[in-house]
Amino acid sequence: MKYYPIYLNIKDRPVLVVGAGEVAWQKIPALLESKARVRVVSPQAVPEIEEAARANKLEWLRRPYASADLKDVSLVIAATDDPELQKRVAAEARARRIWVNVVDVTPLCDFIAPAIVSRGDLQIAVSTGGASPALAKFIREKLEPLFGPEYAVLVEVLQRYRPEILKLPKMRRQAVWEAIINEDFLNLLKRDGTAAAETRIKEIIHGKSAV
Repeated sequence: MKYYPIYLNIKDRPVLVVGAGEVAWQKIPALLESKARVRVVSPQAVPEIEEAARANKLEWLRRPYASADLKDVSLVIAATDDPELQKRVAAEARARRIWVNVVDVTPLCDFIAPAIVSRGDLQIAVSTGGASPALAKFIREKLEPLFGPEYAVLVEVLQRYRPEILKLPKMRRQAVWEAIINEDFLNLLKRDGTAAAETRIKEIIHGKSAV
């Protein structure tokens, strides 16, 4: 099975999480970081979910799942240890054309979640198509030392100067990108900090430095 890789904008969209145990909690921080409106339904919850609910970071419905919980939902994650409930949630979500992920039950999923190396807005996703999450985790751990915190800063800097770079003529624009996105520039960023890197970018953009 080949999956189409995609990043979803779920900011301000309601996402339903069925279940409130450790597995459910593992999925929730990424949803909150994506600014989704997270609703959890389960009679009991782990302390982390209880605390997040008290802090108004998410909504916790302290009762069993009901079909009506799917109303106006954009995405569903089923994270329970009840196989029959998992099948029910998947079937009802799919009947409403809502994308659903049943954690660790690939045949019931419309989408699967990759292992992620995250450095600010930089995300590197690793997936085995659901065949082996353990292998995806292993590869993620091998990648993590290769991408330090300077990559998060680099993305921020590039985002700030991208509009200015895009105004340049095409050939000049390509030369500027090549002068910025390389090991030398990353080393400058790590060694001398953001201010020095931004000074270098300005020099390159305005032709005061050779590219």
